[in-house]
Amino acid sequence: MNLRIPYRTIVVGAAAFTLGMVWQAQRRRGAEVSELTERVARYQEAQEASHRELESMPRSTKRLIREWSRVVYAEFEDLMALYRDIGPEQALPPMHGWAAGPDLARFLYREVVEHGRTSVLECGSGSTTVILAYACRAIGAGRVVALEHDARFAAATRKMLDERGLSKWAEVRDAPLTEVRIGDATWRWYDPAGLVDGPFDLVLVDGPPGSTGPEARYPAVPMLLDRLADDALVVLDDARRADERAIGERWVAEFDGFSLEWLAHDHGTLLLRRGADAGTEGQGAQS
Repeated sequence: MNLRIPYRTIVVGAAAFTLGMVWQAQRRRGAEVSELTERVARYQEAQEASHRELESMPRSTKRLIREWSRVVYAEFEDLMALYRDIGPEQALPPMHGWAAGPDLARFLYREVVEHGRTSVLECGSGSTTVILAYACRAIGAGRVVALEHDARFAAATRKMLDERGLSKWAEVRDAPLTEVRIGDATWRWYDPAGLVDGPFDLVLVDGPPGSTGPEARYPAVPMLLDRLADDALVVLDDARRADERAIGERWVAEFDGFSLEWLAHDHGTLLLRRGADAGTEGQGAQS
């Protein structure tokens, strides 16, 4: 069956209309009110057409579209909130594709600003390095250290930091993947020579890539255990993948004093919390 899913009406139409209304309402007066009225009417017509098309689809397809729309709307909200909170002088880095989405980026920003986390380590680098640097700048304290095995990605992240005047708050360290021994197994992980002493109160695990081997990101906790603060938070991205979920379960089973929490982000996020309140495993659904 050939289904024509109204992506443009659902996402592009809603986002463009909302931003256009805000932008124009602030800057236009008089005769252009009629133009806005016409746009409202066109949007309402498109919305009604979309609703009719949706109602004609199978129930399973409706559920998929509604869930997809919910995720897109939440991402849009988080992106707008980030712009409001940061007030950047230029556009934020792209947050789509393999990059962390706006939901995770906003969570990380708030974690630093609201909880004063000032010693941040990233496994991997990119848009989140920039967001975390903005967060440190906002509280006037702290520093982000990102380990990056790919020289091209490292250079691209450094450029994003330099362009935004954030190099004071974050650095990207070249850390090629090398063999590390954990128990009886060998893993390919970031060269430990690139690590700083810590202690880290926030760790974002967004690498190495899954293509380097099964449960490729598992070494983060055992390799960093003696560098984690007593109240450390370890954030694991891409937790909708089976490997990442298995990694989280291994961490909480193998290391005492941690609890696991799930965030229903687009890519899925697992939180490994250390501290007095980390006695049992939780399954939160905040975003």
